[in-house]
Amino acid sequence: MKRILAVAANTYRETVRERVLYNLVLFAVLMTLSGLLMKQLSIRQDERIIKDIGLAAMELFGTLIAVFMGVGLVSKEIERRSLYPLLAKPLDRSEFILGRFVGLGFTLLVNVAVMTAGLYLTLAATHATLDPNLLKAVYGILLGLLLVVALALLFSALSSSMLAAVGTVILVVAGHFSDIIRNMRQVAPGTPNWLSGMLYYALPNFRNFDLKSRVVHFDPVAAADLGWITLYAAAYLAVVLGLALTVFRSRDLV
Repeated sequence: MKRILAVAANTYRETVRERVLYNLVLFAVLMTLSGLLMKQLSIRQDERIIKDIGLAAMELFGTLIAVFMGVGLVSKEIERRSLYPLLAKPLDRSEFILGRFVGLGFTLLVNVAVMTAGLYLTLAATHATLDPNLLKAVYGILLGLLLVVALALLFSALSSSMLAAVGTVILVVAGHFSDIIRNMRQVAPGTPNWLSGMLYYALPNFRNFDLKSRVVHFDPVAAADLGWITLYAAAYLAVVLGLALTVFRSRDLV
């Protein structure tokens, strides 16, 4: 556990050096400008639009960080040959992968926490309601981002940074359009039911984590809903990280 935490701490320092946290400045500017522009609308429209923009921006920036930082956590280390000195130490490959996941996951947690604070500050500045239910949507976003990190790690352990980025983006986009995949026969007549069903259940369903619309429109999000998406994320993370560990252990790094 100590070695995993050491790798995680080093990963967090690397992301800071990559200036990944600068996106927080962009987020703050975006939220401030949106708040000023929305003042011309009614209070209810103002509040909903700011929430929509804030949560959407949070998910977008977080996904970009998860993909483009995640795909380099393993593949770039191999390409630069900086991984070999690490593995020469008493550090198992599985500890390296898990440490990378925890480190980038913590980076995303910090980003999401700061952006959430920025969203609430913008709502306060426009005299809108500080709805605590926003945290439910933020929680769903965070779970989705952790899954993106795991997918990026899996592809990074399989191939180069470029191919890993392409593969991760394809899966993330497909996961956001899972309903279309489920009803593929309406788009592409003749598609076998077993194929659309297999793809629907095999691909990560990111729509499960999308609570933004429900929260913004004051639809109830029960504790059971949060429990379900937590279990789904935990199960999928276990599978993806397990595959990443298996692939990385068997990969020839010479």
